[in-house]
Amino acid sequence: MKNQKNEYFIVLNNKKYLYTLMKVAKNRFFVECKDANIAQEFLSEDIPDLLIDLPKLILAEKEYSEGQADVVRFRLSAEDKKTILKKAYKKGYKTVSGFLRDLALGA
Repeated sequence: MKNQKNEYFIVLNNKKYLYTLMKVAKNRFFVECKDANIAQEFLSEDIPDLLIDLPKLILAEKEYSEGQADVVRFRLSAEDKKTILKKAYKKGYKTVSGFLRDLALGA
């Protein structure tokens, strides 16, 4: 099973949510569930607890995403955009939105 990606799903409110498990070492699995915003390694002993909590994590992420429905737009030059992208990635952000949100809100 090592390095073999196994796909599974759970059903919540009549909707399927996909998650994958991939064994990366003897006692470690990489777990990905985009709907729960999870993409990381876990010890094999922690997988059962994660799967028990996965429905709650998916619903919490869904609620969080729905709370961020407003959009702010502004124009900038291509150079400014490149600079912002570099700064966001350098500080470890996966999205520019998250970087700008934290910067503007002082987080």
